[in-house]
Amino acid sequence: MLHLSNRSIQAMKILFSSWNIVLLIVGIIIDEWVELTSERKNTKMSHSPWMMCCTKVWPEDGLEIIRIMMILILYLSFILNLTFGLESTYIIPQNRYIHLITASLSFLSGVLMFCALLLYYLKLRQGQSLYLFSYRISWISFTSYINVFFLFVCGILSLLQCKQSHSCSCLNSHQSSIKCKEFGSSIEAISLPEHPAMPRSIVRMHSMDSKEDVPNKPQIQTRRVTWAL
Repeated sequence: MLHLSNRSIQAMKILFSSWNIVLLIVGIIIDEWVELTSERKNTKMSHSPWMMCCTKVWPEDGLEIIRIMMILILYLSFILNLTFGLESTYIIPQNRYIHLITASLSFLSGVLMFCALLLYYLKLRQGQSLYLFSYRISWISFTSYINVFFLFVCGILSLLQCKQSHSCSCLNSHQSSIKCKEFGSSIEAISLPEHPAMPRSIVRMHSMDSKEDVPNKPQIQTRRVTWAL
C-alpha cells in the first residue's frame, strides 16, 4: 500500500485547490459555455451561468439560483485554499477536527458544483423547447467537471490526513503509557533495595572467640597464689 507523508498530502491539497480556483476564474472570464442559436431569428449568442444579464434568446428564468450556487462555490474554494496554505505553514493547528472541517467543505463544494451543472443543463433542455433555440456545449463547460474532481480529491486527502493524525495520536498515547509503566516499575525497584543481613555464624564465632580470649578470674588468682608459695 502506498504511504503518503503529511507534507506530500498538504502539497497535493494546495495544488488541487489552486487549480480549482484557476479553472473557476477561467470559466468566469470565458463566458462561452454554450452557444445558443435561435430558430426564429437565426441568431447566435454565447451564454454561461456566470452571466448577470439575460439574453433575448433565453430569458433569466430560474438562472439566479445557479449563479448564486456558483458564487458560493468560488467563495468556498478561496476559503479551502487559504486554509490549506495556513495548515502548511503551521499557523492553523493540524488536528483531526480541522481535517474533518476541510473535508466537509471540499465535498460540499464538489456536490454544489455538480448540482449547479446538472441544473444548468436541465434549464438548457427546458428552454430548448420553450424558447425555440438549440445549443452547443463548448469546451470550457467541461472544465467544471474537472473542478468537481479536484474538490473531491481534496476531500479524500483531508480524510486521509485525518486518519493518519488519529492513528499517530493513538500510537503516541500507547507508547507514553508503556513508558509510564516502565518508569513506575524502575522507581519501585530503586525504592525497595534489599538489605543483606549479617550471617549469624560470623557473629557467633566472634562471640565465642571473644569469650575464649578473655581468661577467667579464678585461674589468674590461682596462678598468682602458686607462684607466691
